[in-house]
Amino acid sequence: MALTPQDIHAKEFTTKSNKWYDKSEVTEFLDRIVTDYDGLMQENQTLKTQLAEADANAKQVDEMKQSVNSSILIAQEAADRLKKQTEAEAEATLQQAQAEAQKIVMEANAKANALLTDSQAKNDALVSHKEALDKEMGAFKAKIEGLLHAQLDLVQTDDWAAFQKPAVQPEVAVAPVSTPADDAVEEPQTVVVFPEAE
Repeated sequence: MALTPQDIHAKEFTTKSNKWYDKSEVTEFLDRIVTDYDGLMQENQTLKTQLAEADANAKQVDEMKQSVNSSILIAQEAADRLKKQTEAEAEATLQQAQAEAQKIVMEANAKANALLTDSQAKNDALVSHKEALDKEMGAFKAKIEGLLHAQLDLVQTDDWAAFQKPAVQPEVAVAPVSTPADDAVEEPQTVVVFPEAE
């Protein structure tokens, strides 16, 4: 860290028994002062160089500024002429664009109206079709309900209850059947008699 004037002013050296300052401390402090002073001189020289360059640049900038001001005046005059010409062309272009825009809007409105009419017709057709389907669905539902009620009524009749009762099988006597051969095995035969329907 560079020494400040306050550091130099406030510096105190160690005194020996004979009240002299310590030589090494004084030498070290002087070395620091020399180093800092040399740095300050170099910095001062650098700043002087930079100042001279800045002055030269400022002079050059002033010359360029005068040249630019002249160029600006010439450019301003040219811009004014161009502005008037451009405004006239812009007015003509604007009128043409407005006419074309009006034509495009009219065509777009005609197309939009045609699409709206077509969409309305399609929508009406879809609504009619949906209503017809709703009616068919209602009729189909009523028909299914009628069939189901009829089947339910059939299941609840006395005939159906009789059909669910277990059938009573009468006992049938089985007569032995003889075969011509003595060594043949006799097999019983079963005859099933179904009850007559009431």
